[in-house]
Order: sequence, then C-alpha cells, then structure tokens
Amino acid sequence: MSKSISVKVKVSTLVSSLQKALAEREQRFANQEKDEARYEKEKEAYNLAILKLIKSKGVVTDANRSHWRSNNGKSKTVEFSVTMELPRTTLPKEPEQVNSYPEHRFERERDDIKQAIRVLSMTDQEYVNASTLKSVSEYL
Repeated sequence: MSKSISVKVKVSTLVSSLQKALAEREQRFANQEKDEARYEKEKEAYNLAILKLIKSKGVVTDANRSHWRSNNGKSKTVEFSVTMELPRTTLPKEPEQVNSYPEHRFERERDDIKQAIRVLSMTDQEYVNASTLKSVSEYL
C-alpha cells in the first residue's frame, strides 16, 4: 500500500529553481555546436590511436571478401572485412557521444519554463500545490 507524501515547496524556491533550469538549457543549446566539434576531434584522435594499435598489436582473427557490392569487374579494388583482436588494456578511452538538443525541443522547454515562471510570479500563495509542482517538476 502506498502512502501519500505531503510536500511544501515555497513559490520563491520553485521560481529560482526554474530560472536556474532555464539558464542551464540556454547554455546547453548555445554550446551545442562547440561540444559537437570537440567530440568530432576527440573521435578522430581516438580512431587514429586505434589504427596505430591495430598496426602494432592487432591480431587478425577473420577476413572476408565483400561480395554484396556489384561492380561487374570494373573496379580495380576489392573490399575485405577484417576482424581483429586487441588487448583491452591498450585501448584508449573512447570519447563520449554528445547528446543532441534539437532546436524545437529547446524552444518548447524554454517557452514552458518561462510560462511557469510568469504564472508562479503572479501568485499570492506562499506554497505551491502538488499538481503545479508535478507539472513543472520535469524541468527541474
């Protein structure tokens, strides 16, 4: 059996938390291109490091010719798929993928947060009721 929880949150505390959440989202959206460029550079460096490891410590475990492409014998090259094993301890740290933050999502969240701040700023009550808290809690 679940018990109900009684929570009292001051309107001023909730407004300041929403303002902080809005600032974080604006900062994240503003830095998105820079973060993606940094990730691409890190990924390129990681791939180069893996390539060096493959050349020095890699052990080929399987090689298959790719027959799925039809070039009718006109191409002067042939594709192969190679499976290699590398010692796990020699692998560099893989860069973390940047989570994209689409503009439409940013704008929707920004508008929702601004609207909540405006409404909460107009209230005379000292505490927020549970339904209001629930509706804005996804942005905190």
